[in-house]
Amino acid sequence: MIELFTFLERNKDDIVEDLMETIPATVPAYLKVPKPELRQTLDHLLEAYGDYLVTGEPDTLTSVLRYITRVRAQQSFKLSDVLRSLLMLPPAIRQRLQDEFRNDDREDAKAQFDAAMEKFEETTYNAVCLFVDIFQEYLMNMVNEHQDYLKKTNQKFGVDLSKFILFKG
Repeated sequence: MIELFTFLERNKDDIVEDLMETIPATVPAYLKVPKPELRQTLDHLLEAYGDYLVTGEPDTLTSVLRYITRVRAQQSFKLSDVLRSLLMLPPAIRQRLQDEFRNDDREDAKAQFDAAMEKFEETTYNAVCLFVDIFQEYLMNMVNEHQDYLKKTNQKFGVDLSKFILFKG
């Protein structure tokens, strides 16, 4: 899918510009994110997405998604806000792909478009699932850290809260 990667590289700035407008307009939580920060995040996301598209290896994308997760969670974003912003990537790319192939008169243009869309959508679905896993892992780590903190604090003061908590099933 080198052609699709080349397409993304060639159209990256336009796609980022589209997303810079649509994300804050659609997801109000992003209005509090400074535009340079959002632009940088989108640049890194598109680069990592392109890498994942070509190589099938999620290493770079995983790093970018971990960063996004950490930053947005610290900014008190809801999972749905971040996920909604990620789901705006496919329509922005799809529109540019359609524009690219609409005027292509070659015989195999439709087949190339269909193959590019199939690969693009498969990669997008995998990337979204990867993000959800990363976000869930982050939240579980935060819960576990808090539980460890409470356990240590309780031990420090000699309090055993297990005697006070009853679960009825």
